[in-house]
Amino acid sequence: MIVGGGLVGTTLAGKLSREGHDVSLIERRPERAAELSRSLDVRVVEGNGATAGALRAAGAEEASLVVACTESDEVNFVTGRIAASMFKVRNVVVRLRETEHQEAFAHLSRGDRVEIACVNPEAAAVEKIVSLFEVPGALDVNDFMGGALRVAGFPIRAGSEFAERPVLDMRLFFAETPSLVVAIQRGDRVIVPHGGEVLRAGDIAYFALARSDLENFLELMEARANASHKVLVAGATHLGLTLARRLEQMGFAVTLLEPDTALAQRAAEELPGALVVSGALPQLLDEEEIETVAAFVAVSPDHEDNLVGCLLAKRMGAARAFALVDNPSLASLIGEIAIDAIISPRLLSIGLTMQHVQGRRVKKVAALFGDRVEVLEAEVVQGAPVTRAPIAELDLPRGVLVVAVQREGALRMPRGEDCAAPGDRILLVAETAETAAAAEFIAPG
Repeated sequence: MIVGGGLVGTTLAGKLSREGHDVSLIERRPERAAELSRSLDVRVVEGNGATAGALRAAGAEEASLVVACTESDEVNFVTGRIAASMFKVRNVVVRLRETEHQEAFAHLSRGDRVEIACVNPEAAAVEKIVSLFEVPGALDVNDFMGGALRVAGFPIRAGSEFAERPVLDMRLFFAETPSLVVAIQRGDRVIVPHGGEVLRAGDIAYFALARSDLENFLELMEARANASHKVLVAGATHLGLTLARRLEQMGFAVTLLEPDTALAQRAAEELPGALVVSGALPQLLDEEEIETVAAFVAVSPDHEDNLVGCLLAKRMGAARAFALVDNPSLASLIGEIAIDAIISPRLLSIGLTMQHVQGRRVKKVAALFGDRVEVLEAEVVQGAPVTRAPIAELDLPRGVLVVAVQREGALRMPRGEDCAAPGDRILLVAETAETAAAAEFIAPG
């Protein structure tokens, strides 16, 4: 059951429905509820999801999972409490942006015998942006296996060490640790590669890399950290202020750009260590010598403005530019425009929620290429199909790749003759349509 027919709720409902789940969605706006009834293959109930009556009407008494993802923290808070305490739903996921709400929800939920999770899309977006600063040249970064393994996307440029090489050659560069090409975007195509697939100049490729190999990989990729310690952040939103604080803690000198004078004044009071300036963006970028900064990050509420601002910053000489964009049609442009990374709180929220859909054994889910490919980390359960035969003999769905195995803290890339054991952590990459089937090999049910 999903409460909230916004962008996150409708995307999640459509995804779960396509995977074969029986989905109901509660939306309080009559026009929006009618529209969703026509466009989604799910049961849509018009009503207030923060009431017992609407939850009961949508089937809360039989629900195995309730996701409260309206735009209101307060509505999500109440919905989650009713689902957990009154209806005893096994799994409850609530989207809460305010730390105080998360603390209160966790405190009130201590006595509930259900799985409770709070998802904060803004906090997830901040962590995503911070990870991009940690990996020079990356378009996207995701950590798995407790941070021991990173899955990062890079553009493959002409003359690169990796251009025109079979993906199997990664074993020549990093023979001792799990390092693989796990997904490729080539024009409109997305590929989960087999060993004979060849990387081409112009591709965007995701690599799975042991953290210990990251420095050597970046040298081969010729991706070097910018010597500048100055960062420009556009947008004095809550997310922008949180990001500015994190970047200051990392040693960056932050300049916050905000056209609204009142918001700029308030930001200056909350960020005494940062320089806050107000004015038109083109003029500010010129005055702040954009060509000398390590990165420009646009996190304003207007996501089209974020894209335009990043394009302008790159044209004026910014080394890297990151844009907060939640419009699916705009987010898919990352391979076609000169922006270094697009951060989507919508996709981050869905990834955080999906690990609870898949079950307790699934530890993390991340979406690549606008949710066309998923990376899944899960714990192998007793009797799982993956334990019954060597990996090379498993009847995995087409478009599914076993990337890495972690056993007792040791990380390795599995060979065809290897078998998994209960308690192992396994990392899978799969075309999104095959994710649920792939998860059944590791943690059935």
